[in-house]
Amino acid sequence: MSSKKVSFLGILLAACPAAFSQVPIYTGQYNVSRTSANLSETILTPSNVSSTTFGLLFSRSVDAQIWAQPLYVPSITINGKTQNVVYVATMNNSVYAFDADNPAASAPLWSVNLGPAFPFSLAQLFPMLGILSTPVIDPSTGTMYVVAATYTNSVLNYMLHALDVTSGAEKFHGPVKIQASISGTAPDAVKGVVTFNPVVELQRPALLLASGAVFIGFGSVQEGPGTPTYHGWLLGYNAATLALSFAFNTSPNGNGGGIWMSGIGPSADSNGIYFAIGNGDVGNGNSGDSVIRTGATDGYFTPSDFYVLNYYDWDLGAGAPVLIPGTNLLAIGGKTGALYLLNRTNPGQYQAGDAGAVQAFQESPVCSAEAYDACYEIHHLTLWPRAQGTSYLYLWAWQDSLKAYAFSKGLLNTTPASLNAMPMGYPGGILALSANGSTNGIVWAVTSPPSYTGAGAYPAGILHAFDATNVATELWNSTMNSSDALGSFTKFAVPVVTNGKVYVATTANALRVYGLH
Repeated sequence: MSSKKVSFLGILLAACPAAFSQVPIYTGQYNVSRTSANLSETILTPSNVSSTTFGLLFSRSVDAQIWAQPLYVPSITINGKTQNVVYVATMNNSVYAFDADNPAASAPLWSVNLGPAFPFSLAQLFPMLGILSTPVIDPSTGTMYVVAATYTNSVLNYMLHALDVTSGAEKFHGPVKIQASISGTAPDAVKGVVTFNPVVELQRPALLLASGAVFIGFGSVQEGPGTPTYHGWLLGYNAATLALSFAFNTSPNGNGGGIWMSGIGPSADSNGIYFAIGNGDVGNGNSGDSVIRTGATDGYFTPSDFYVLNYYDWDLGAGAPVLIPGTNLLAIGGKTGALYLLNRTNPGQYQAGDAGAVQAFQESPVCSAEAYDACYEIHHLTLWPRAQGTSYLYLWAWQDSLKAYAFSKGLLNTTPASLNAMPMGYPGGILALSANGSTNGIVWAVTSPPSYTGAGAYPAGILHAFDATNVATELWNSTMNSSDALGSFTKFAVPVVTNGKVYVATTANALRVYGLH
């Protein structure tokens, strides 16, 4: 199948949720702008989140590690009872629906298993590969779309499932096997055709639901010398029929270019879909280390130092495009600690000195070419767009400070408005924000201990809450009281903040739920 254009007549999931306290979280990073911000949180405030008033309320046990971000649907009827429901997917290919509020309701409202998981070899990361990415829910049809890595008869396949959110039953004649092909001259092409190979692909980014289709991104299982040829893929499936409707390959005439974005999903607006690409060939139809917009018209941004990024594994695609509400801008950072603001209509293409960017500056210290672990990597961003008062962008690069950057006249003030130099480990802060419009802002962060460098088993993580108007002020963290311990953290899973509670995925086979005592 050749690459196809996508028509963007509308976006099914709104970029900003409705203004009521029980905000639904249907998708990764809260919305299709990927801001990880709930601007209608009326219960949690900087004045009531403290070590004496806030903490762990209960946990929900599941059958394996949780790498997907939880999803939340308020006031849904299951088994004749209307309640708020939190959905959890595991690396054993299981999906659970839990009562989101009642500590005593430990049994799931329903659960399903979607087939045997793949016995993964990188045990320090995860012992099995099942549901790795965050699913997406279509509220208009009550359907959850989820991708499972399934190992049957010694064969690995990725399967797209459409599940009824009230029962877990399959819908739309699902599941369907994910497969695609595209014209190209890559090393693995056969007679001018490059075919999707599930054995070398990893489905890491959150799913995107936009314009009646489910979009699924793929990167690589492993990179580096001696590894097989791989490609980044973005595939679209019709949400009603589960038929393949769109296929994009990042390196049809080369190698590499995985779409992984630290688990963040592609973003979308009325002009198209935006995503970032990791290390890979550039030129001759290949798009490594770039930001891509694909839609009715295409656009791209490639940093002027892409060759250096590729050589040292400093991929721009470790971050993801975050669309800034109320503007025509997107923000992205990557492994070098550089931060870019790009024009969504014209992302800037390739220009010397990154002249095509609206703004580009070195947010964190420059990487050392002699040591990979000297990089100050940016993986996650969150935003507080305010109608009254200054708007902020927040990030917490690995080995650097938590920083709040103020917007002024459409650009970022390159001197942080506030910062917190608290130490933390790899991969830096995994961030979210809650606020009641322009007031009561809280920056939430999941971090690892300062000594953790990314090697070995995942250690106990820490959930933090900071005053969003001055991040130097920490309101609370999960180490203040021993009863609030998070357990082994999940890399890149954003905490879900809604209706007075914070839902946090862990690799301790449990969902932790925090709130006011």
